[in-house]
Amino acid sequence: MKASHLTAVLLSASLAAPAVFAEEEATGPAPITLTGTIRDFLQSHPDMQYSNKSYGVRTGLVENELDADGKPVLNTAVDYHNGMISGPDSFAEWFRDVPNTNITEAHAITLEAHPDNPDVYYFAREMQLEGDLKYFFPMDGRGFNDMQSTSVGTHNYYFTYELRTDFTYTFPEYRDYDLTFKFVGDDDVWVFINGKLAVDIGGVHGQASGEVNVDDMAEALGLEPGENYELVLFFAERHTTQSNFRIETTLTLGPVPPTSTSPLYD
Repeated sequence: MKASHLTAVLLSASLAAPAVFAEEEATGPAPITLTGTIRDFLQSHPDMQYSNKSYGVRTGLVENELDADGKPVLNTAVDYHNGMISGPDSFAEWFRDVPNTNITEAHAITLEAHPDNPDVYYFAREMQLEGDLKYFFPMDGRGFNDMQSTSVGTHNYYFTYELRTDFTYTFPEYRDYDLTFKFVGDDDVWVFINGKLAVDIGGVHGQASGEVNVDDMAEALGLEPGENYELVLFFAERHTTQSNFRIETTLTLGPVPPTSTSPLYD
């Protein structure tokens, strides 16, 4: 029987520190806490609760590489209005600090070993769960606190989340599992690895999923075994009524401090 991903990691650590291994074996692999940047907006922002409705997943809304600031770039070669986006200027505000337009706060999430698959780390706040785990509304009572009453309750919608992490691309021949990253949720989500687009589920839509097999895409993403690379997730909650957020990954992600980026204009 093949050893699992996380068990293999713990076994390797035990060679140097048997006492630590014994403790981790009893309690399971250590959770991973990652801190990102939330930017809270008002409903009056041109890309929030967009008036000309066009629901559904829209791929191709952003360019395939991040800009010099490490931010996604709106693809003006496509009909971005179909993705319920007003234009490049409004889009540039999503993941930048803009006084009087958004309020920025740090927000941490903790990935834990999946109870049904110890190879997978996961974090979930979604409609299928109960209590505090149901839906992803981290800005309730914070930021502008522009609360809206809907069929799922009263919540502070209209925010973006930028989560920067890194990982080591390990040698495939030395493990018996694939390196993968999967997101399930709504609305827009883009995941960039090494500055290149890897997961693309843009648009205002219901719960949708996107996944990348990092091993299969290693050449296209410019990855070399043994090297460290940045993975950045860009998330936007732009429309009532739900907000779902699930990460599942076999990558051992490391924390990267949140960044503060000013707008492209004064």
